[in-house]
Amino acid sequence: MISSIKNKLILTLLLLCTSIIVITGTISIIVLDNFYENQIIDDLKIKTNEIKYFIGIPKGNNEDAYEQLQKLTKEGKYRLTLIDSVGNVIFDSDIQENELGKLDNHLLRSEIVQALESGVGVSKRFSNTIKNEMQYLALRIEPRLPLNSIFSKAYFIRISIPLNKIKFATNEVKSTIIILCSLAFLIIAVVTFIISGKITHPLKSMADIAIEIKKGSLDKRISYNSKDELGELATSINSMVDTMNEDIVQLKKLEKMRREFLGNVSHELRTPIFAIQGLLETLLNGALEDSDVRKDFVARALLNTKRLDTLLDELITISSIETGEMKMSFRYFNLQEFLSQSIFEMEPLAESFNVKLKLEKIDNNIEVYGDKEKLKQVVINLIQNGIKYNIPKGTVVISTMKEADQIKIIIKDSGVGISEEHISRIFERFYRIDKERSRDMGGTGLGLAIAKHIVEAHGNKLEVLSELQKGSKFSFTLQRSKI
Repeated sequence: MISSIKNKLILTLLLLCTSIIVITGTISIIVLDNFYENQIIDDLKIKTNEIKYFIGIPKGNNEDAYEQLQKLTKEGKYRLTLIDSVGNVIFDSDIQENELGKLDNHLLRSEIVQALESGVGVSKRFSNTIKNEMQYLALRIEPRLPLNSIFSKAYFIRISIPLNKIKFATNEVKSTIIILCSLAFLIIAVVTFIISGKITHPLKSMADIAIEIKKGSLDKRISYNSKDELGELATSINSMVDTMNEDIVQLKKLEKMRREFLGNVSHELRTPIFAIQGLLETLLNGALEDSDVRKDFVARALLNTKRLDTLLDELITISSIETGEMKMSFRYFNLQEFLSQSIFEMEPLAESFNVKLKLEKIDNNIEVYGDKEKLKQVVINLIQNGIKYNIPKGTVVISTMKEADQIKIIIKDSGVGISEEHISRIFERFYRIDKERSRDMGGTGLGLAIAKHIVEAHGNKLEVLSELQKGSKFSFTLQRSKI
């Protein structure tokens, strides 16, 4: 079973890392191609505007102008074609002037058709004239050139460059990306084998000792002195063996516990990718044999797992809200009891932050209409934020205000406040004002977004007023019963 766990762990990590590398590499190459193509098209557009200016200048000698334009395009390392309104070529940087009559009519070329319709046309194809794959960009000349200019008949400017020049530039970068991806895979593969061995070795030792104990060797004990979770497990097993005797019933119970233990460990070993990445980075930095770092990783892995669980739960919640799949259960409930219960649940957290919670007096008979559980999620989130981002000995005050047939619920804190530049964005998904502090406090960046959606599902709006160093005030209204 240990071998199976190790193999599954290795296979899972390699498949996951390979998928990430392949996807990342593929996306990088696609983005690279798109970037180069867009860059080339932008450069061609600039060149066409330069040519448009040049050919619009009156010239005294047609032959000189033809030669000058050929020289200009040669220096720019691109091919230039000028085409009149009926498709005849009146200039080509790669063709002598006396050879122009031999060229085909260009009016039906795809880039010319596009330029005729929308002003600009782009295409890629093989050029029969110069026998090469080309990138074309055509520009319709509007307004028409002055009649006294040499190329006054020109109606389209078409610039092209060979695609092999583009491919040569991108292929070098693509080769580098492939080499780096291959190198990354090799490093990950080596580290994965090291990690799997380090994780499964103590498990194998535990399993071997457990088998001997099962056979009756109750003098055997698991030797694992590390103070991490596996060390705690080893100590627990040894303590259980100390209390056992030769009774077969007890041996069967121990065997059942061992099977359950291995099953649970197998399940817990399916660590989220971010925790695995953290371990990989730690090990790659040369700390494989450092016991303190290994213990620190176990703690951070556990924290990341909890955060990932919270994140997944909140992602599912906000997804159900945004897709309209969240089911709401509307009914009237007592507001005073609702807020009192919410504050009661937040008292331990407030005490840990040295913050005082206060509920201002509310009419005991007021009932509000809404989904009680969903609204509790909103209030808990707002109180929790008021506590976490408060000052020592600060306060969070919950109050209400009647407004016609509604009642406004207000959560006000004496905390650090929110600057004006952030207020308009705090309800966005994953938006954090202080990213590092938010993560340290276990925030996912989804709480306020979910709260906003829940309040809006009640036909109201979650509002905020805040000032730096003076605190924040969040409020929303609910329909109330008529008294």
